[in-house]
Amino acid sequence: MAVLFSGGTDSTLAAALAAETHEKVHLVTYDRFGLFDTESNTGRAARTLIDRLGSQKIVHDIVRYDALFKYTSYENYLSNLMRYRFFLLSTCGLCKLAMHVRTIVYCLDNDIGHASDGANKGMDLFPAQMENVLAEIRGLYKEFGITYTNPVFNYEPPEEGEFLEKQNLALVKPDFESDPGAEKPVDKSKTTGYRLQKMRLAPAENVKGTAYDRQRQPRCFQFILFNVFAKKYYLASHSMDEYREDTLTFYKSKIESCRRLLTGYVRDGSHADILKG
Repeated sequence: MAVLFSGGTDSTLAAALAAETHEKVHLVTYDRFGLFDTESNTGRAARTLIDRLGSQKIVHDIVRYDALFKYTSYENYLSNLMRYRFFLLSTCGLCKLAMHVRTIVYCLDNDIGHASDGANKGMDLFPAQMENVLAEIRGLYKEFGITYTNPVFNYEPPEEGEFLEKQNLALVKPDFESDPGAEKPVDKSKTTGYRLQKMRLAPAENVKGTAYDRQRQPRCFQFILFNVFAKKYYLASHSMDEYREDTLTFYKSKIESCRRLLTGYVRDGSHADILKG
């Protein structure tokens, strides 16, 4: 089993759940230019799992994917700019898409048939955590013989305001008037933090977004561009449903270009410099 592992509460729980049903779990962490403290922060989170579950059960790999991230972000840039405009600033989603493509290669190279991550419904402003986009990504994995799942998707997110304040994500705070459901109180017993505490993998039930959580994940500042694009530009004049629909259209085109890369790799090893660099 391969788990896309950032070290945060969601991916940590996804890894712990995978360990309950799989003999060996590969924690796959991605690093590139623009990410900071990956080895130290994510290594700290991985060590918690290894100490708790054993080195025979948990393996941690840090994989560079600079070339693939650049390809995913900039292929056919001018034509995509004309067609999709500022959706090209959707850096967070393109970064995660590149991770998914590299995970497929990792699974193929290591004869792994299952992959998962910590995608959660509470963060669906981010493309790689939208149900409609996840369905497309799930289909991409399936084409290459890999079952991809999101075991913590339906866990409750933390209290929205509290989490956004911890993460300084005021730009992406939901509009409660248009999304009344966002104000529903959270049942903490159904959060990833609560489950991790019960599994003795977290010191408290609500660590998501705290200093403890941030010190266990890579740091990235490019998401600021995404925040400005999503909240201040697109959602200022469009509904959330329109945002999901247009995001899906954009990501379908990006997934298709990634599918061609993967098909070439499987067929004749072409584009290995992009997929392995």
